[in-house]
Amino acid sequence: MLKNFIKLKKATMRDLDENWVKWLNDKDVNKFSNKLKKKHTIKSQTKYLLELFNNKSKILYLIKYKDKNIGTILISKISKISKECEISYMIGDKNFWNRDIGTYVIRLITKIIFYKLSLNKINAGIRGDNFPSQKILIKNKFKIKKILRKNIKFGNKYFDRLIFFNIKN
Repeated sequence: MLKNFIKLKKATMRDLDENWVKWLNDKDVNKFSNKLKKKHTIKSQTKYLLELFNNKSKILYLIKYKDKNIGTILISKISKISKECEISYMIGDKNFWNRDIGTYVIRLITKIIFYKLSLNKINAGIRGDNFPSQKILIKNKFKIKKILRKNIKFGNKYFDRLIFFNIKN
């Protein structure tokens, strides 16, 4: 079973490679993201990661299949006071799309957030037409907190932003 070989690992500078940068520049991988607004390189991603690793309110995990990096999950806006955070994620390797990997890794990261980080609430904001992410979040017991109408401008179009949340039981 594929899921038996999927793991989450905290990212380090050594994990950065050309494949990762390739995902960031891929129009299909990032069709719901603002990452396409600029060209990504090893140098630009190194700068981003250095800033991220020095930020105590962010933790980046790699999604790994065996020893291969296939995606990322970012925990951000970590608040020890309100005991909540936000997540964003991508399966960068398209060979792993439509195989229920997203649902599985959100289940894994939810456990890490609730039980290892001792937070009580997870937020996730997605573009309204990102139906795959909606399904992934709903399968993991996330609920819609609010809909921000025409909140995201992408190209010449405006899209709703859906804010999902999950609370520790």
